Amino acid sequence: MNHTAHNPTFNVVQKPDLQIIRKPQALTMLGISKSNFHNKINAGLLPKAITLGANSKGYLKHEITAVLVAMATDKNQDEIKTLVSLLIEQRKYLSN
Repeated sequence: MNHTAHNPTFNVVQKPDLQIIRKPQALTMLGISKSNFHNKINAGLLPKAITLGANSKGYLKHEITAVLVAMATDKNQDEIKTLVSLLIEQRKYLSN
């Protein structure tokens, strides 16, 4: 009989694969209108865009994906707001 030790699985925060998407792609991913998109950003239910240049903004794909997963798994608005806050906080540590 082969006995192997069971190693517990830990959730480890890994540096995400950074990819910038523009608003049309974010809208397609989420399946919502522009006005709903901006309402969600203003309500703290979606992360704000990052500045790419003087007249250019984009969204971090992993952040939009994380919110989409939260929505798909029936997280309530308070849980999604907390998630968005954490995602924005984590931006500080992307270069470490």
